[in-house]
Order: sequence, then structure tokens, then C-alpha cells
Amino acid sequence: MKKVITWLITITFALSFLFIGLGCAQEAEPVQETEVEAVEQPAEEAAEEPAEEPATEPEEEVAEDYSDLGPLKLFTDKPGWQNGWDAVFAGFKEKTGIDVEMTGYTEIDTYTAAVKTGISTQQGPDVFTWWSNYKLEDLAKEGLLADMESLYEPVRDKYNEGILESFSYDGTVYGAPVLVASWIMLYNTNVFEEQGLSEPTNWDEFIDVCETLKSNGVTPIALTISGGWTSFFWFQQILASNYPEAYKAVCAGEQSYESEEVEQTFLIWKDMIEKGYFTDPGVDLGEEIPPMFAKGEVAMTYCGDWFTAYFDQIELTGGEDYSMFVIPPKVENVPKTVIFEAGPLCISANASNMEAAELFVQYWLSDEGQQIWSETMNYISPNADVPADHLDSVKTKIADDVFADPEAQLIVRYWEATLETITLPACAALDKFVLNPDSYQDVMAELEKLSSEAWEEFRS
Repeated sequence: MKKVITWLITITFALSFLFIGLGCAQEAEPVQETEVEAVEQPAEEAAEEPAEEPATEPEEEVAEDYSDLGPLKLFTDKPGWQNGWDAVFAGFKEKTGIDVEMTGYTEIDTYTAAVKTGISTQQGPDVFTWWSNYKLEDLAKEGLLADMESLYEPVRDKYNEGILESFSYDGTVYGAPVLVASWIMLYNTNVFEEQGLSEPTNWDEFIDVCETLKSNGVTPIALTISGGWTSFFWFQQILASNYPEAYKAVCAGEQSYESEEVEQTFLIWKDMIEKGYFTDPGVDLGEEIPPMFAKGEVAMTYCGDWFTAYFDQIELTGGEDYSMFVIPPKVENVPKTVIFEAGPLCISANASNMEAAELFVQYWLSDEGQQIWSETMNYISPNADVPADHLDSVKTKIADDVFADPEAQLIVRYWEATLETITLPACAALDKFVLNPDSYQDVMAELEKLSSEAWEEFRS
């Protein structure tokens, strides 16, 4: 299966892949022939020179062509990151000869069903993006994920153990990090400058920013319930930033969704909706919010910092066109709290191309693979040996204000912090609240019913 080929053949393959990777955009320039004038050397000089040693043939390097192990099947719910995927796939193919066939999904419930159905057989993806904590645990305890411990052996010290822990179940790592992102407020710097605004440092200042924008015809904040999974954004932010311990307890099924802290969360959110701080919730997260933001129709959007990839696609520049701040809490004397997510790449235990899948994850974890991904996506790499000097000033600010701030309390995103059997139905309930804020008590009761039943089943 694995063929030993010579270094010369490897070079030929590499150039061929590079050429293909460039989409044959440029034709190779013809080699120009150059006439060389022969110069006769005096016999004496020739005699004094030592005889030239015969040229040594370069030592053959052994490479292995793994192309017949593929094509690798990869599923992702992040098709918008096409540039990053393409760059890593090209690097992987140059290294191994293996093609990657990617299938992207934009609807989360469709994606979740496709992966779960697929990986129970050999017809599904070999590799797929997923979520950490409870969502990964659900698949791992069913025996649907491949053990990645051996793939980490050469690079273990480059990755934070806390991140790997969020990808682990029963002491075994089942994921390789696709991203580690913080959830922050991104704002249009030109709009802020035009309105004489600065980054708010407390809740009152934040509300003043919203009021100023609204009174000048700019929608303060983008809000969406599109895709069936996005309505938890502001629920998690308000609850976690004001009542962090209650947030963790609610997510873990240890506190009721009908508790005082959750009710206060809905009341704060309801007040913001009724004051007109948000866009029409029907706007699409990836298709409509970025151009609205670029045009200054909406000034701020709250999301994971991976959302800047959408800004990159429409040629907005971090530090020039947009920047970020951590949303302050309304409740006083609460520590600075920031939501974070760590999304893994997993291998199906039933992968039909298991060897190709393992090679891909090894490449993904390597310095080369991570550097390509980080540079193309402008993401902070979790691999400690990958330099960060290519990052824009917004990513540097996130690194300083969030990950390097010892005062900041990092809390896992709602999507991963609670059971998968809760998240999507909970989003459906939260959709009802967004469309009818007066329904918040009914929504709280619905969430509590969902949670109590799901945790009872989980613990049984």
C-alpha cells in the first residue's frame, strides 16, 4: 500500500500538487536556453588543479505516497471557513498525496443528524468537526470516536492540558482543536468614531452607547435566531456575566431554569429588546450581518471571535474597521467573565479511511498544519510553538484582554456546557422568547421541563 519512491519523484509530485493547488492559474514559463562560451585553460594551470572528485549522487530520501489511502471524507458545520480548509488540505496533499473531500452544512440540526447517522456506519465522515464537553462525551461513551492519545505523543507539550481536557472522556483525548475562541462584542470603529463613542467599561456606559446609536439611526446590536441554534447567545452572555455560578449550576442541571437569576436574565434581555437595541432576529448570521456591519447599519455584534473570518471575507481589517470589548455585567462586583469555546476535530471510530484520518489529524496538530490554519484564518493557534506575529491588532487585544488577563474568569459556552439533548430544544424555546418577550415565564417553565427530563435520563 505504501510505496517507497525516490526523492526525485517526491519533488515531481510536490511540484505537481503545488501546480494543481494554484489552480493552474499561471502557466510555467519556458526555460530560456543560454549559449555558454567555452574558455580554454592553459595546460599548466590545469595540471596544478587537483583532480575533481566525481560528483556524489545525492542520498536518496525515502518518502511515502499515501494517496491510495484516500480520499479522506471530512464533514464540517463551518463551511464558511473555506479558505482555511483549502489551505490545510493543500498542505496535507503536498505532504501525503491524499485528497480531502469536504461536505459542509449550514443548518446545525441537519449537520448533527448527518454526523450521528453517518458515524454509526462506515458510510459517514472519516473526520468531522464537533463540540467539546458533554457533546463530545455523548459520542465517546457510545464508542463512536477514535482514541487520539497516540497522535498527541509527539506534540503533547505544545497544547494546553485544559483544552485537551475539554476534548476528553474517561481520561482519553478524542479531539484535536479546530479553534479556541472567546465570545466578545465586535464593534464598527468608524461608526463609534462618527458617534463620538468609546468602549464601555461598565453597564451604564454600555447602555449609553446603545442609546446614542439608536437615537442616531444606527441599530446598536445584531441579533439572530437563524439556523436554529443562535438564540442562546444573549441568554448565556447575560446569565454568565452577571451570575456566573448560577450559569454553571443551571448548565450542569444543578439549578432550576425558574430560579431568580434566570428570571433576572430574561428581564434584562427583555428590556433591551423592547428598547429597540437589536436587529430583526430574522437576519442571517453569516450572510447578512457582516455586510450590515460593514455598511454601518448595525454597530455591534456579539459572537465568538471566529466571526471575524466573515469580516475577512468582505475585506474588513481588524484594528482599522472593527475592534472588540468584553461586555460588562449589569450586576456590580461580579468578576470579569468571558465565555469561551474550544471546538475539536474528531475521527469516527468506524472511519472507512482510518489511516488517512490519523495522518490528517497528525498533520493538523503539527507546527506546519497549525501555522497554515492560523495564518489563513487569522486565528490564535492553540499550538504553543506557532508564532502569533501575523495576527491583527484585534486578535492581539483578545489575547491580552481575555486569555492573558489573570482577572478574567473563562466559562465554557452554553452549547458545550450542558447536555446535547437540551441545547437545540432550548434554542427553540429561546426563539419563542425573542419573538415574544412577554412569554419569558412560559419559556422558563419549558426550559426547566426540558432540563429536568434530560438530566434525569442522563443520570439514570
